[in-house]
Amino acid sequence: MSPDNETTQARTSRIINMQTLRRVVQSLFLLWFVYLFLAAIGHYDAASGELRPISATAPVDFFLRIDPLIGATAMIAARKVIYISLVYALPIVALTVLFGRFFCGWICPLGTILDASDPLLRRKRKKTLPDKRFVNIKYYVLAFVAVTAVFSAQLAYLFDPISLLTRTFTFVIIAPAQMAISSLFPDLATNRYMPETQLFYRMNLIAFLMFAAIIAADKLGRRFWCRNLCPLGAMLALLSRFSFMRRIVSGSCNHCTLCARECKMAAILENPKEYNAPECIYCYTCTRVCKPLATVIRPGFASHGYTAGYDINRRRALQSVALGLVWVAGVKTHVSAKRSRDSEIKTSSPVLIRPPGAMAEEEFLATCTRCSECMKICPTNGLQPALLEAGLEGIWTPILIPRIGECTQKCDLCHRVCPTQAIQPFTVDEKTHIYIGTAVIDRSQCWVWNSDKPCLVCDEVCSYNAIDWKEVDGVNRPFVNEKTCTGCGICEQHCPIQPDSAIRAFSFGDKRHWSREAQKRYRGTAMSDE
Repeated sequence: MSPDNETTQARTSRIINMQTLRRVVQSLFLLWFVYLFLAAIGHYDAASGELRPISATAPVDFFLRIDPLIGATAMIAARKVIYISLVYALPIVALTVLFGRFFCGWICPLGTILDASDPLLRRKRKKTLPDKRFVNIKYYVLAFVAVTAVFSAQLAYLFDPISLLTRTFTFVIIAPAQMAISSLFPDLATNRYMPETQLFYRMNLIAFLMFAAIIAADKLGRRFWCRNLCPLGAMLALLSRFSFMRRIVSGSCNHCTLCARECKMAAILENPKEYNAPECIYCYTCTRVCKPLATVIRPGFASHGYTAGYDINRRRALQSVALGLVWVAGVKTHVSAKRSRDSEIKTSSPVLIRPPGAMAEEEFLATCTRCSECMKICPTNGLQPALLEAGLEGIWTPILIPRIGECTQKCDLCHRVCPTQAIQPFTVDEKTHIYIGTAVIDRSQCWVWNSDKPCLVCDEVCSYNAIDWKEVDGVNRPFVNEKTCTGCGICEQHCPIQPDSAIRAFSFGDKRHWSREAQKRYRGTAMSDE
């Protein structure tokens, strides 16, 4: 049935149904995102030392796995196929080729939040055509991100909406919410599904300001971020060029341009019968506001009114590539990237302690998407976003800060939620020979060394029996056995010396660049020495 022959009542009912369906689907995906986010919290019982299973309807990092921008940039930067990303993201790519940018309009949780916040933030808009001056910026951002990925200095995490939203929820929402619940509902705060200790995160204010800027940008136009800046949207737009979903306008169109003025993505051209297909997210706003009911969206191959132009400026594209090369050159030749001559450890970062199972540093930086999932699930809150410990290239990546929380012996949660496997799978038993650092005793601060006072704290709490005692000057004094110490930091966490611990974990014992088997053999030499 053509748009001209379809009855007005039937068409109105169908438009309402599609609008309702889209809002329901959007809401369900947002709720699912929140549910999976919360499902990765509070899975370690400190009293019993037991892990609780992660029970969810899907992997808790599901949205990060299906994100094709995260998967593509991680694989390009790491120079290898990440099968977990390939399996989950390929269906999104295939469906986008067939049905267009449905992900942006129906699934993306950040897009849903922007749609929900739009009526609360925007003033009454003038009935003018939306500003299209910045629409192509997202393609230049995508080019910039792609260049950095090619040279393994990727920046996709800074712009990707799923990574950005997960990071915002972790750093900005979860800790204040936990604090409020603990104050107002103390009984609920002891629930087994909540973290047992109050969470704290560095860089929470920066994460908040970035997210607030994205929301506030809607003052300039609906879905300003999605329309103009999002590189994932640009990638999906490129993929959707030949989709068979079509916006069709019948002869009853009176050229009122109301659809063009109300279009969230500025996809409708000055002639309302024409639209730029790669920019359309199939939100059905144009069908809802069309008073003569002349507009329909449906599968087909009609070419009338269909355009798929990108109007990308070659000079600006080259400038984006050049900017990406400048970034790569800057971070790769900065002193923070320097390695010691006989190892892979960064000589400028003695406190750069990565989670257990993390890849060797270069590969880890190329693969990690800075989503904060591992930081959120860490039961001791010890995993924190890096500031400059790993240089500019390593900002937002997870590092262990033992003074905040140690790497608990019986925990293997971080690798379970890593969407790109930058943290490789490991078992609790394997943690005895996964070396992330080495503890060092500061004899000038240690009571046993500087005052001959008895203190057994580091030895009592050590999970790997790495503290040896030897008689020096007639007094038994503690020494760290470097072959059994894994750098977990529990000794630093519990040391009574304040503010700086008398025993601290450092990264120079890191052996991530060794194979798992080589680390196990190294651990075995400690046993034979005994």
